[in-house]
Amino acid sequence: MWEYIIAGIVTLSNLAFFLYYKRRMSEARDGTAETMPERIISSVPDMIFMVDNKLDIQKIYNADASKLSLPVEALIGRNLKNCVDPECVEDVTANIQEALLTGEVRESEYSVTMNGKKILYEGRFKRVEDNLVACFERDITERKKTEAEIKQNERLLNAVLDNMPMPLIIKDIENDLKYIFWNKQCELLGGYTREEVLGKNDIEIYGEERGRQYREIDFEIIKNGGSYREQEEYVTPDGVKHVSIVNKNMVANDVHHWLLATRWDISDLIGVQEQLQKANQNLRQIQEINQLILDHSNSGLVYVNTDYIVEWENLAKYSTHPLAGKYKQGVCCYRNVMGREEPCPGCVMQRALISGKVETKELELEGDVFVEVVATPVSAEDGRQPRGVVLKYEDVTERRRVAKEWIRAKEAAENSDKLKSMFLSNMSHEIRTPLNAIVGFSELLTQTEDRTEREEYIDIIQRNNELLLQLISDILDLSKIEAGTLEFVYTMVDMNELLRSLELSSRQKIVDNPDIEVAFISRHDECIVYTEKNRVLQVLSNFMSNALKFTNKGHVHFGYERRGDELRFFVSDTGRGIPTNKQTDIFKRFIKLDSFSNGTGLGLAICQTIVNKLGGTIGVESEEGRGSTFWFSLPLKPGDRLL
Repeated sequence: MWEYIIAGIVTLSNLAFFLYYKRRMSEARDGTAETMPERIISSVPDMIFMVDNKLDIQKIYNADASKLSLPVEALIGRNLKNCVDPECVEDVTANIQEALLTGEVRESEYSVTMNGKKILYEGRFKRVEDNLVACFERDITERKKTEAEIKQNERLLNAVLDNMPMPLIIKDIENDLKYIFWNKQCELLGGYTREEVLGKNDIEIYGEERGRQYREIDFEIIKNGGSYREQEEYVTPDGVKHVSIVNKNMVANDVHHWLLATRWDISDLIGVQEQLQKANQNLRQIQEINQLILDHSNSGLVYVNTDYIVEWENLAKYSTHPLAGKYKQGVCCYRNVMGREEPCPGCVMQRALISGKVETKELELEGDVFVEVVATPVSAEDGRQPRGVVLKYEDVTERRRVAKEWIRAKEAAENSDKLKSMFLSNMSHEIRTPLNAIVGFSELLTQTEDRTEREEYIDIIQRNNELLLQLISDILDLSKIEAGTLEFVYTMVDMNELLRSLELSSRQKIVDNPDIEVAFISRHDECIVYTEKNRVLQVLSNFMSNALKFTNKGHVHFGYERRGDELRFFVSDTGRGIPTNKQTDIFKRFIKLDSFSNGTGLGLAICQTIVNKLGGTIGVESEEGRGSTFWFSLPLKPGDRLL
């Protein structure tokens, strides 16, 4: 392709050269006419360097300043050897000289380092005069990078497939089912090297009879678009008989189809079975007795020889964990169980073989199962050379759970004791305060005859009665929460009616303070939801009480609004607000921002528990000196009506 382009440019250049002189006089008048060769050259997507037989640059076409190490003027007359990287000079020079000598198109890949960055180019060289070569230069940096990434991915994929622990082959369906992949396990177990297999079909490898049998199965899979799984027997070139489980499936992309096959060699398993069948009757009886003893040891046992081959196990009877089923007689433990090509790091069996002593290790398996492994080395009769290791697997999950529960119970008891002391300390103080007021002013009430004083004393006694009742109510709610007996009775609740009643009762509490506005401001025309009426009212009442307690003037507004699949209630005030560093603590028990205000510090903690029980969330937004907004949200349920 490049040869035709270059030859065409040279031919057209010669033709244009003649026409150029014929039309030169008319074109010279405006000085802007572009010659046919120049138009042809400018349409070529490459930079073109005209280089003489001394490798000096004579002219540059289609110059791209961003890809030149020097300005065009500085490059004219410069030797090409000084423009490319030193390691590329010899190859570029040889190809240019060959192009001058033979007139053939020569190709070369080279690099140019510019501003510390190496740029890769593809150059094509064609002689255009006896001592002049046209060098077509194309930037292939990105292409080379992409090719390198593709090759790297191919190497990674091939490495993964090549190191699979079972034989894996791939046949090209569209090329006569010829083999295109044959991994290491195929070479180890199949008896054929890759060189003997790749690029050939089954008949060419295994002969007419066996090869045609394989191909008939493959054609049937291709025809039906299904899969194949069967036990097959075959003999390798060394005369060894193998039995394997064969899986075959079709795989494809948008343009190609392949046949993927794997073999699981079960020859060792079958050999073990045959050996067991030939065993001595006395040995079987001894094994049965031993089995009875071992099966009642409440532990899983595995005997592994020094080659890490499992010779005996009862794990499958001891445990249903998936890992237990991988310990099979006659297989390598680290290869079959862990899928590794070498012993596991920190292997307890390896430690026991090296030390000659009992070694212990605790493992955490999938499903939060904890197992203690005790490795006991078994020596030969002379007591010197180890023969293997007995691994005892004991499930310690329950033991660990009991230990954790004991620690948790201890911590809970200690916390409960602390909470009890804190509770008694707080309650003794909080209850004593209203009781002292009630007792003291009751005594003063009996001693005064002044009507104004009597009314004031009665009012004080009444307020402290209400405070005492609230304290007792909070204590009862807290005890029910601790005991898990706080009642929740769900009904269909008219929220507008519930909040209007709250509005009326809240206004009654501030009749003596006209500077506060209480208003139910946000609502739907209809809002009937399925929830626990008394608990929702309890939370809102607590929010309202706190807002009225800490607001001297301004307003206390409350209401609700729908947000997605939730109903959000809020109480907003213009009171003193809450410092930012204390906002995370106000929902904890016995927390009071103002130690001189009445209350137990339990109200918001109880509110949080109630909202959590209702499946909602609770929070506060506040700015010190500018007020607070307490809110909680409840999930809407099917059947709730909002208009």
